[in-house]
Amino acid sequence: MPAAAPPPAHTTSSRAEIAIVREINRVRRTHHLKPVKLIAPLAKVARRHSSLMLKHDALTHSSFDGSSFSTRLAKAGKRRTYGETLAWAPDGSHVNAKALLKLWLTSAPHRHVLLDGQLHRVGVGRVHGKLAGQAGDAITADFSS
Repeated sequence: MPAAAPPPAHTTSSRAEIAIVREINRVRRTHHLKPVKLIAPLAKVARRHSSLMLKHDALTHSSFDGSSFSTRLAKAGKRRTYGETLAWAPDGSHVNAKALLKLWLTSAPHRHVLLDGQLHRVGVGRVHGKLAGQAGDAITADFSS
């Protein structure tokens, strides 16, 4: 019997990505909001955006192919509402899920996305690489209604 082929890379979320989703939902519960559901197509879009930010050496919500933010997220399924939070976690900064959410909650635009009751789905991409010559993780959390 032949050995099963290994699964394609990045078909499932990493422990670090799942921890971020759990922390998002912990924060949402404290604000009496429904949890967001981890959606694989959104995670794929988020992971790709994190990878492209590293490739292009830029932490940005802009899409690198010239398409709009909503067009990029619609690749994971057309929805009415979208949101996105980004972060850079340099090596040695020990940015875990709890520290990341604390950071996002101190930023009004990120806080708005995290606590938007219309957003019910999420995908997280945490990718290791270099940004401005410094090693670390580019983190994207993409949300949709």
